[in-house]
Amino acid sequence: MFDGTVKAGGSQESIAVQIDQLERHYLVGRDIEIQYFIEQLTDDQQQGRILNLYGTGGVGKSYLIDEFRRLAMNANAAFLLMDSRGFSHTPQAFCMQLLRMLGYPMEKLQQITEPQSLLELCHDILIEKALTQKLVLALDTFEDMGDMELWLREAFFPQLNPAILILIAGRFPLQGIWLSSPAWRHWIHRMPIGDLDYISVKQYLERSGISQETMIKQIWVKTRGHALTLSLIVSTTMVQNNQGLELVDGSEVFEHIVGIWLKEVPDDNLRELVETVAVLRHFNQELLSYVLDRQIKTDLFQWLIGLSFIRRVDRGWILHDLMRDAISYDLRLRQPEHYDWLWKRCIMFYYSRLTNQSKRKTIAWEVVEWYYYIGDHVVRNFCFQKSTPNLMETLNPSNLAEAEQYLYNRQLNLKEVCLPLQNPDTGERFEYMISKEECFYPIKHIHLQELYELDPGIVKLMRDPQGAICGLTAIIPIHTGTLDYLLTHPLSSAYFQSLPEHRLRELRVPIEHIAGYFVKTIDVTDFEDVAIRTTAGLSFISLLISSDFVVTTAPPDLSFLKEFHLSLGCEQVKNVAHYDYDINAPTPYYVLDTRGGKLQDYLNKMIASFGLLDHFKQPDDGMSMLSEREKEVVGLLVNGYTNQEIAADLYITEVTVKKHLTAVFRKLNVRNRTQLVNSYLKKT
Repeated sequence: MFDGTVKAGGSQESIAVQIDQLERHYLVGRDIEIQYFIEQLTDDQQQGRILNLYGTGGVGKSYLIDEFRRLAMNANAAFLLMDSRGFSHTPQAFCMQLLRMLGYPMEKLQQITEPQSLLELCHDILIEKALTQKLVLALDTFEDMGDMELWLREAFFPQLNPAILILIAGRFPLQGIWLSSPAWRHWIHRMPIGDLDYISVKQYLERSGISQETMIKQIWVKTRGHALTLSLIVSTTMVQNNQGLELVDGSEVFEHIVGIWLKEVPDDNLRELVETVAVLRHFNQELLSYVLDRQIKTDLFQWLIGLSFIRRVDRGWILHDLMRDAISYDLRLRQPEHYDWLWKRCIMFYYSRLTNQSKRKTIAWEVVEWYYYIGDHVVRNFCFQKSTPNLMETLNPSNLAEAEQYLYNRQLNLKEVCLPLQNPDTGERFEYMISKEECFYPIKHIHLQELYELDPGIVKLMRDPQGAICGLTAIIPIHTGTLDYLLTHPLSSAYFQSLPEHRLRELRVPIEHIAGYFVKTIDVTDFEDVAIRTTAGLSFISLLISSDFVVTTAPPDLSFLKEFHLSLGCEQVKNVAHYDYDINAPTPYYVLDTRGGKLQDYLNKMIASFGLLDHFKQPDDGMSMLSEREKEVVGLLVNGYTNQEIAADLYITEVTVKKHLTAVFRKLNVRNRTQLVNSYLKKT
């Protein structure tokens, strides 16, 4: 009879013990689940508890079940593991398998033919055994039970001794009647198993003999903390490279993992949906229907979101990061034109949302998605690699000393950085070097007390999961209380001094209003850390969403930062630069200005870069007849500028302004400025 123990003494047992010890050594990141199991195992008062362990394929459920078996063995409990793949899915086969595990004599077992007799015998033996020993009944791969699930719930489980601890493991949580019934819901304790966090991955790699920080981060990014992928990547790397200093490509590993996941998707129609959502960041039924240009039926969509590697989030559903990367990469290789078509359909979807006047006040999250699809690989590496970025905290007197210490430590530990990025579309890797001096630039002109006194909300501190400061931002709101500072202090003065007086008047709004923002710095301790990088990038994205006028600057030699700003639609300011980082190196400014009618111009410019402008051409309102300079004149005129102010803003003479206006009047068939303004406002 199986009694949950492993007896030492023979060579077989010794090997088994050694294997168990090694398996336990490499088990990381499951402390909460293990502690709960121990509590249930040792609680003599525990009655009728069902532990529901679930998670996507390869996430480590079986590994954890093995640890539960070891814990049961140490507690002198019997651990009965029933894998649904090991017997036919009938009540008779289930009972016979369980009775064999309980040590019931085979010759007697073969004489019993009635299913009800087998069921009663199972219950009798389990009740008898539970009187003398703690029992754990574990059912693995529960999603394959099929119709057996009903029999287990209605006929088998209700007759068990309530002291027996039941473990149900599979890809999906128990649903349906398990949850709608208050009685069953009372017995079930859900134990979702997710991917490992960075600390756990690092712990696993160090136990595997990989201690180089750079390589640990590369493996973390590559595996996303998926347990099976992590194990296979490490074993492949160590086999091919005894020193463990170079990470292998791992293509076969990812193909193997995707193959495991896709066993859930036998239907071709559903596979097409999985391939499509692999291109999307978030999705819902509406977006999926738009992108595929056909209505996705609700039953098919429900089937899709029921897959174990898809999970619900605030704004819809997402595909597991690792699977999304692998499938989208494969799709791009096999069907590049189809991949590009899906991507452009996403841009078109969010463009239509952003141009909908009635919805602009409620679509901040959709603007985030817009930036994801229009941004290049640098944007996606900096803003969209980690779904749970670090937390931000406003500077205040209680954390000021800690923030000052952060700046001191940053300056004390400056070093050259090699920033490895990967194009998520092509798999191509890039390396950007940041010199020791350039690492100092973001904090060179940061004086915390000065900024706090200017406006307490300017500086925000970034904290990692352990609570340590790992970065900070200094973003100055533009209004009458800050404009004089911006005109006279490093980093901002060159830009604001270049503005004509009427432009400065526009920015000198009351303190309770904000005309825009100047980004003085977004600094982090470690650009290689994905979570820190994501938090920094999203800080800038959030700023673009909340304001229609943003000014920023970035060291000139950091080409990836220029790519980052231009990819988001920022424009490099012409003929204006500062020398506050390096007296020998002019540093440019970048501006995103979507005030008034400029928003539509910005949106059109971005979709034109993808060759999509023709898809959204509006009925001709006469503006297409105007030259670019004439459109600029009209835009300023509509905002209330005088001829003199227009001339100063565009660096032309007043005579030229009048010539442009005369041409505009003629082309648009209006007589004067008032008619022009009224006509323009009606059409836009």
